[in-house]
Amino acid sequence: MLAIRGVYDGKTFSAFPGEPLPRVQREVPVAIVFLEEVSPEADRRQRQVEVARRMRAARDVMPPLGMSVKELIEAGRER
Repeated sequence: MLAIRGVYDGKTFSAFPGEPLPRVQREVPVAIVFLEEVSPEADRRQRQVEVARRMRAARDVMPPLGMSVKELIEAGRER
C-alpha cells in the first residue's frame, strides 16, 4: 500500500510540498481516505464514559461499608 499525504481544495488533490511521490509504473486502484477530527464534545463525552466505567469497577471491588452513608456522617459528627 502506498500512502501519500496531501491536500484537497474541493476540486483537486495535491501532495504536500516535499512529499515523496512514488514513480508511476502501472495503473493501480486507489482509495481516498478523509480523516475526521474528533470534536471536543465527542472527546469529552468519551472521557466521561471512561471515568464512570473506572469508578464502577473500583466500587465493585470494594467490600460493603456495613452501615449507611447517613450513619457514617452521623458517626463523624460525634467525634
